Amino acid sequence: MAYIALYRKWRPKDFEDVVGQSHITETLQKAIDTDKVAHAYLFSGPRGTGKTSTAKIFARAMNCVHGPTSHPCNECEVCRHIMSGESLDVVEIDAASNRSIEDIRTLRETIKFMPAEGHKKIYIIDEVHMLTTEAFNALLKTLEEPPAHVIFILATTEPERIPMTILSRCQRYEFRRITSEDIAKRLLYVAGQEQIDLTKGAAHILAVQADGGMRDALSMLDQCVSNTSGTIDEGVVRDLLGLIGKDWLFSLAQAIFDGQGDVIIKAVDDVIHMGKEPRVILMELLAHLRAVMLCQAASSSDTLSAYDDCLDELRKQAGEWTPAAVFQVLAILQQALLTAKTSPVPRIAVEMGLLMAARQLNQPPVVPIAAASAAKAPAKPAKTAVAEKPEVVPVPEEDDYSGGYGLEEAVPFPEEEFTSPGPTVGQAPVQEAAAAMPQPARPPVPPAPPRPEPVKAAAPAANVPAPAPSPAAQPVASAEYQDVWKKMCAILDKEKKKAVLSCIRNGRVVYIGEGQVIVAFKTAFMVKRANREDYYKFTDAALSQILGGTYHMQGFLEGDAELDGYEKKKSNLTRPAEPEPLPEEDIPVPAPSQEAASSRDETAWQPASIEDMDEAERAALGPLLKNVGDCNIYIENKK
Repeated sequence: MAYIALYRKWRPKDFEDVVGQSHITETLQKAIDTDKVAHAYLFSGPRGTGKTSTAKIFARAMNCVHGPTSHPCNECEVCRHIMSGESLDVVEIDAASNRSIEDIRTLRETIKFMPAEGHKKIYIIDEVHMLTTEAFNALLKTLEEPPAHVIFILATTEPERIPMTILSRCQRYEFRRITSEDIAKRLLYVAGQEQIDLTKGAAHILAVQADGGMRDALSMLDQCVSNTSGTIDEGVVRDLLGLIGKDWLFSLAQAIFDGQGDVIIKAVDDVIHMGKEPRVILMELLAHLRAVMLCQAASSSDTLSAYDDCLDELRKQAGEWTPAAVFQVLAILQQALLTAKTSPVPRIAVEMGLLMAARQLNQPPVVPIAAASAAKAPAKPAKTAVAEKPEVVPVPEEDDYSGGYGLEEAVPFPEEEFTSPGPTVGQAPVQEAAAAMPQPARPPVPPAPPRPEPVKAAAPAANVPAPAPSPAAQPVASAEYQDVWKKMCAILDKEKKKAVLSCIRNGRVVYIGEGQVIVAFKTAFMVKRANREDYYKFTDAALSQILGGTYHMQGFLEGDAELDGYEKKKSNLTRPAEPEPLPEEDIPVPAPSQEAASSRDETAWQPASIEDMDEAERAALGPLLKNVGDCNIYIENKK
């Protein structure tokens, strides 16, 4: 006699043999016993959970010579014909290959005939979701009002693809995934009946790998029986299914959390030399870390049944690591698995993901540049140093794209906004950036006259005010806004605050002064982000390094009415001030010389504006003003 596969040989013959679906089998038995059988049923659920087997048991229960009965005898001629597939009263249709409207028309022509030997004619349509729309429409009327001797049983794994008009005409039963505990018990029972030496640990591994399907579990057990003649233990199952041993998983996970890169690389080499796929490493390690996570959160989870022989070691690892660290490694390894699935060289993606996870857990905390500079400064009293240490506020994970495993898309730096001669600020040391802080606005000093007349040439410089004690006490000249903003962006880039930099770098500086930095943005989203505390804390710290005082950045939407007041303040700064007339006695006069005494020529400087000049003078000064920017213009008058 030809060999019969275990999943066919041990297919359920009674409702009681169906594993893990008691909520369905009991309902069907009560319907049969009370003679309240519907004309159409829909069985839906994952593969290998007993949909077709339950339909055939139901067909035997309805057509048994002792029935209809909820316990078919499986010995009468009708039951034997149904079990062997020879019955004319039970028609099993594969909708994947008979899905056209012509097939449904043929079915409609055959249902008019009475049963040949049983009480009912049962039509089992498997994978019914594969029918075409036209075929479903042709089935509607027949399904709604079939002949009294006909029962339809539709089976599918994708009920969402079935039209609602079909669903509303059927009684629907959802088959659940079978728990690994129930699958393991069934495997041990089948192994005992078949005289197979199967250990409990091996049965648990097969049950977990079956993913809720009894047919898959029996197929894997059949495979193990075919490849070994002795005891089927955990080692045999893992080798046959290409799985990795628990000892290796425990050691690799420990190496990741300890930051041992050499151990990680050696472990990967050993597994690949054994013939395992690189992606299997990540999948098995993710399953192990999931068990650690569940052990921390729910130690009685069904998943932990696969760790019965090493549950103490699992609990030990779960106690050593914090849940946050486990979540972080799981996220990194999941991203690495996605990369490995599409990578032409998956081993590189696997090794990179493992090393990145180890580095993320063991790298030292990031110290802000301001704190590093303060550490190099001369020693101060301990109390002052602690009080002035800036608080490190991390960027939220939803915006922080500088993590160890994510692929970061860099926002291009708008060069047209920050083009100025000289070296790039981002490449200069931060100390130089802080030293190059802008000075307060001062009245411009006119250039020296070509002739050596110190009496008149030095006059404008006599009224230059002394610099303020604190740079933050006076507004910053608008000509320096661009330089300040560029230096701040360079500091954020060096501190790797990519999310903050990508948000604020395209802003337009409106006003700097009175402890405020007013910036206009084009979108409300950018304004909302710029005004968040976890964003402006970094910008305020960078501005304090550059300007030397306490400044706070505030964002506004372009066109906001409040910006007009700040624009007016900035325009007041850029408007040239009228020089006050100098009293004659205040002008320092050097010792008279013979040439100065004999000459009556005098030089005087008068302020002028570009609006007072004619077109020729504007054209001549245009290139110079474009390079210089905002400035005051003076005209030399000779008498």
